[in-house]
Amino acid sequence: MDGNKATHLRYARRIEKNGTWTVFDIFTGHTADVGRRLTAGMEMRDAEEIMGVLNYIHPANDQGTIH
Repeated sequence: MDGNKATHLRYARRIEKNGTWTVFDIFTGHTADVGRRLTAGMEMRDAEEIMGVLNYIHPANDQGTIH
């Protein structure tokens, strides 16, 4: 396993002005979507969980995208 975890992150979360959280693609800046559901307007715990799953499924070195 690679010790430099940061190179494998493609998705991050940010807090919005209204206090909700958004998961976004670090490279494009676009809000990630899972299926047809945007990952915006979420509680922090939900955003962390979705961010973790997306980074596992689509690491930074993956050429695919889900949005």
